[in-house]
Amino acid sequence: MKSFRIPRLQEELKKIFNIALSQKLNDPKLNWVQISEVIISKDLRYAKLYFSHYNNPASHDKIRELLIKTSGFLKKQIAGAQLMRTIPELSFFYDETEDRAEKVDALLANLKDDYNDDADYDPDIDIDDYLDDDDYFDFDEDEDDYEDFEDDDEDEEDE
Repeated sequence: MKSFRIPRLQEELKKIFNIALSQKLNDPKLNWVQISEVIISKDLRYAKLYFSHYNNPASHDKIRELLIKTSGFLKKQIAGAQLMRTIPELSFFYDETEDRAEKVDALLANLKDDYNDDADYDPDIDIDDYLDDDDYFDFDEDEDDYEDFEDDDEDEEDE
């Protein structure tokens, strides 16, 4: 049976951490930092926290160090919420999803600029002009290809 406890805990912890970072923690160096994902081990002893920062000019490593320093405060928030008996050990990782999405967007924009299909498009072109008659396979619906199978079934019934 599938356990729904760990995914629910992960979502609740994510909410607690984001509220703590945005409202309870008064550190201007951690402005615009969000926890994007929380992954808890099966034994509930370890938690990986993936963070992202949008308008914060600090480097990923600097923010990670600041989050490690505030891990005691974040653990107190878990204890105060009384969600778990044991408080997990927290480790922080930068979430690279936004960076990868920007790279994909840049590649797609590059492709769009390189490929100009408006010059080649002609709405009056008919695809039938380019296909040979040999390319078509005419299927005659009136022709019954299943007669052979019907005869075999009748022969078996007669026996």
